Amino acid sequence: MNAAAPSSARPARPLLAAGIRTVLLSSLCFGSMAVCVGLAAREMGAAQIAFFRFLGSFAVMLAATRGRGLRVKPGNLGPVVMRGLIGAAAITLYFVGIGGVGPGLATLIQNTYPVFASIFAAIFLGERLTGRLGAALALNLTGVAVIVLGPGVQLESRVALGAISAAASAVLAGTAVTAVRHLRRSESASLITTWFMGVAAVATLPALLPGLPPITPTLVAALLGVVLTSIAGQWLLHHGLGFTTAAQGSLAAASNVLVATILGALFTGEAVTGAMLAGGALMFSAIVLASRAR
Repeated sequence: MNAAAPSSARPARPLLAAGIRTVLLSSLCFGSMAVCVGLAAREMGAAQIAFFRFLGSFAVMLAATRGRGLRVKPGNLGPVVMRGLIGAAAITLYFVGIGGVGPGLATLIQNTYPVFASIFAAIFLGERLTGRLGAALALNLTGVAVIVLGPGVQLESRVALGAISAAASAVLAGTAVTAVRHLRRSESASLITTWFMGVAAVATLPALLPGLPPITPTLVAALLGVVLTSIAGQWLLHHGLGFTTAAQGSLAAASNVLVATILGALFTGEAVTGAMLAGGALMFSAIVLASRAR
């Protein structure tokens, strides 16, 4: 789990294809995680779910790495810790969004983050935004707009808070992806993932102060699902981002929309509208377009 990161800023096409496949696999895990979060949110607050997600994932990563290869290279401690704090805020807000609007719609709104990741990477990492990638980002935003502004979507009270939280999560997630792209030039996916989970667990620890809800078998099963799917998805995402640009990797990760929407309809009763299907098709077109960019 300590694959070395490539040194070049622009990956060769075979490595790029492998990176995109890895990120697509991570998106399957994240889509499943969104549904598990939706089930857990019926009995537990979003911040507490996030804490158990981070703590459980941290324990899994320590067991998998046996604590080896986790020493941060000189100069990277600040960025590694900041990535953990930003990720903790992004995921907590995402979980709030899932509790407000359901896993499918929250995931759709949150998946505007490729736009922010691409802009930040272009500004801070010097990654080039080609016309093809620009068109892919436009398709991504159009897909989200079709879904959010489509018929049957009523953004009121708790639903509005969920939508706003998912949108704020998108901005922070774009920042986090940019940070990972920077760190993957010198650090392994395992180190970044382990530190992320550890820092985020400490950051969300205060969520336990109000006390825990009654622990039921359903809640335990949902939290276990959150931990296992999230840690698999997180490591795969961090690994894949070592071989793609921030724009291409984040657009590929946006495919978790389909998984979250389908599983959300099956297990949480979330309605699947025509606007959601149309918007999802546009977002997948963006993924295909991005994967063919140089």
